Amino acid sequence: GQTCTIRDGHLGCYDAMSTCTVWGDPHYVTFDGALAHFQGSCSYIITEMKVSFILNAGRKTSVVNGAEVSLPTTAGMFGQVMSTDFGLMVSYDMSSYVRITVPYTYQNSTCGLCGNFNNHPEDDFRTRQGQVVSSDVVFANSWKVSGDDEPGCDVQCSGLACAGCTAAQTALYRNSAHCGILENSTGPFAGCHQHLPPGSFVDSCVYDLCVGGGYQPILCQALNVYSSQCQQNGIQPQSWRRPGLCEIPCPANSHYEAQGTGCPSTCVNPNSTYNCPLPDQESCVCNSGYLLSGGVCVPHADCGCSFEGHYYRSGETVILDADCGRRCTCSYGSMTCSSHSCGQHESSHCVFLPVRLCHCYLSV
Repeated sequence: GQTCTIRDGHLGCYDAMSTCTVWGDPHYVTFDGALAHFQGSCSYIITEMKVSFILNAGRKTSVVNGAEVSLPTTAGMFGQVMSTDFGLMVSYDMSSYVRITVPYTYQNSTCGLCGNFNNHPEDDFRTRQGQVVSSDVVFANSWKVSGDDEPGCDVQCSGLACAGCTAAQTALYRNSAHCGILENSTGPFAGCHQHLPPGSFVDSCVYDLCVGGGYQPILCQALNVYSSQCQQNGIQPQSWRRPGLCEIPCPANSHYEAQGTGCPSTCVNPNSTYNCPLPDQESCVCNSGYLLSGGVCVPHADCGCSFEGHYYRSGETVILDADCGRRCTCSYGSMTCSSHSCGQHESSHCVFLPVRLCHCYLSV
């Protein structure tokens, strides 16, 4: 349940994590490493445990525990990132890339398109009814959200055959200037081949390029997925980004690191890099003195405050509690509160905006 390794020059042991990745048109790598291809357009349960996470690719919405949510708490290289106090982390680029990470305490307790997380990939295609099947389509359709009757969302084709690549397209997209770079024995990913055979990732990459007409961001995403999978297995690929190929435009006040932290420091959690359970991964890292806030790097002094389930702007002062008993001010990312009371001839009044705020007003 733990991984012991050297990070930032120090040997330490960290709670082990496992990741399920969904990308492209789309392809699924389960928590146990099985690969599936499924082109449905309904709403499907990606994973269920103590919470359920549902993605609707057509409507770009997500549901956690039955409630529709917007995912952003922080923003990183892979888009918006949601994390919970019980170890669930979800990265979503609001388009075609989802990554769900859970701690090993959830072993043998998940189900859905990300599999059952029992370290046996051969039984991951288990339907909602408990039957292990060989068909990606039968497996995935069993995890269609109950009550989803959206017109036209039934599966029209199966697996990689949906792309309809021509021989010329296949030859072009499998060369070393495209998807073939993944399996090049002298290329930047060669060190990962023994632990993570690249063949299925190349096939998925070629499929997506055929569907997308060779659009380069699709290629970049496919290469990035394999690179990320290698890093999750403790293997750092050689530098594969170069001018004109998949360069990362980092936001202002940040810089690119090929081996950046998997837990960037944010205004909400400035110390997230310490005891980070995730492996190092390429990312945009805020410059010294800056922290991530809403996807941009801001000076520490400009950080807002996450307090009692709500976010307050830097410098904001609010009166809280039903009796207006606390006066709290956000400064440098921390909320400082002091006792407060309404005047002798004043009464308290609460409003929900949606934060519960209190106001003192003159009694008449």
